[in-house]
Amino acid sequence: MFDAGISWTALHGHRPRRDVVADLAPGISLALVRCAPPMQMLSVSRCGTTVEIYWPSGEAGTYLRCRIELNSKDRDLLRRRRLAHQTANHQSSALAILAMMLLLAVCGWIVGGTEGMRRALQGTAPRPDGMVISRESMYRWFGARLLSHAQVPELFAILTRVCGRAGLARMPELYCLPAPSDMNAYALGGPEHSAIVLTEGLLRGMTREEIAGILAHEVAHIRNNDTWTMSWATALRRAIDWTSLAGLALLRTRHNHGAMRASRPLATLLSAAPTLGQLLGLALSRVRELDADATALELTGDSRALIAALDKLERHHTGPAPMAVSAFGHDPMRLLRSHPATSERVGTLLNLTF
Repeated sequence: MFDAGISWTALHGHRPRRDVVADLAPGISLALVRCAPPMQMLSVSRCGTTVEIYWPSGEAGTYLRCRIELNSKDRDLLRRRRLAHQTANHQSSALAILAMMLLLAVCGWIVGGTEGMRRALQGTAPRPDGMVISRESMYRWFGARLLSHAQVPELFAILTRVCGRAGLARMPELYCLPAPSDMNAYALGGPEHSAIVLTEGLLRGMTREEIAGILAHEVAHIRNNDTWTMSWATALRRAIDWTSLAGLALLRTRHNHGAMRASRPLATLLSAAPTLGQLLGLALSRVRELDADATALELTGDSRALIAALDKLERHHTGPAPMAVSAFGHDPMRLLRSHPATSERVGTLLNLTF
């Protein structure tokens, strides 16, 4: 609730002949407006300098609108905030990878000392050109069909504009997955060779602006080479699984009963290593998703479309339950998700916009 010396009753106690406007502070105003029901209760301008929030007033066709306009000083603050967010994401990603490498090194050392540590770490990083993307492979893996510019010129125009802003030298190939009841998008590959897969349900259910936001999110994954990063994390996690399993087998077969008691801390660490590796991989995935959201905001400048797209995806996958917006959720299940909760993603976008 806003407390700025003006009450709801003062605004709503009579039927206005025109919009009733109350200036709360420089750049902030309240107004009772007659309009059609807004598509979203939250409305953000394309330039990212104005936010409007609507609440039903109890009178048909009338809404309470709160409008907040940002000045140049606010925009400078937002630029610094976005830079800090990007830096924190990169640091978190590096720490997650380093933690997985350290965990693997410890498991390798338990198995075979220095040589075991070296062998465990050797060859875990995937090759940059390890993924082969072709029309045949995409159809075989996903059942996706390659789209041409002649089929969807508007979609390619959006993608060309987004890729130009992202600085990609080579535009990703576009594929459509014939799934009318599903709304999803995937990015494969890196800056040199990549593909974006969009489901038929997403193309039919999203507006042009929302599709632009989704394409920007996937282009962000490509520009940031997230497919390679997550492939590396997967390789590290699998190496941790196998090395810890080998270590447990060695501890059980090579030590006598007394030595086994002394090795219980090592056995405990080896037993917990796969779970720790999985949690670190999930944490890395969540960080990369938040970074892709922030990059998509940078590429489109349209947080409204990004938030609307996230809201549609949330409603499609989980139903029309209300979404509590927060950038700092305390959901214990968060640690088990590969993607941040939609409320966290929306809260982060709002934090980077206002």
